[in-house]
Amino acid sequence: MKTTVEATLLPILRSRGQAEILCAILANPNREWSLGELAKVSGQSLPTVQREIERAEKAAIVKSRRLGRQRLVKAGPSQIAILLSNLLLMSYGPRFVIAEEFAGVKGVDRLFIFGSWAARYQGIEGYPPQDIDVLVIGDVNYSEVMNASISAAKRLQIDVNPSIHSHTWWKNNSGSGFRQEIGRRPIVEIEVRDVKQPKRKNQGATRRRKT
Repeated sequence: MKTTVEATLLPILRSRGQAEILCAILANPNREWSLGELAKVSGQSLPTVQREIERAEKAAIVKSRRLGRQRLVKAGPSQIAILLSNLLLMSYGPRFVIAEEFAGVKGVDRLFIFGSWAARYQGIEGYPPQDIDVLVIGDVNYSEVMNASISAAKRLQIDVNPSIHSHTWWKNNSGSGFRQEIGRRPIVEIEVRDVKQPKRKNQGATRRRKT
């Protein structure tokens, strides 16, 4: 049984799970999500996702449709959805936006957010983040990393500061002072993913029989 984690980055919401489900949807208003995809990206159980979607749909924050046996969800057209999306982007958005913008950077082995945002995300009290510190591990192109950072900053309306290091540097826990500091500070690993809409199959369609 999952323990409910407080939404410390946006305390007006009931839980971090609720925040991350809604943020995934509202950060990409033109994308449709299956409930299974939302469960995976938010780390919540399928029943939890179903409950949150029911509540959000009643409030016109999201809307859904059926495609075969799947229930697909996307952002609702209401004013409250637009306003909430801005709040969520500023609070829980970095985890999703950084993942999406860095998906096109070749050579990324691992990706993390550290600093004040990571601390608030993990429930450590303090001032709201003034920027987003991103740790990029791998053999990457500097220009690609900077372009991804600039794009993320535009979406989040907050500075994104990348720090690039090799896989060897990351493995050496006893290395430089910065490497040791990173090991002691709150850090959140980011799963790089593509924001493109996956192709959907109508699972309820009946196959034609050959005659």
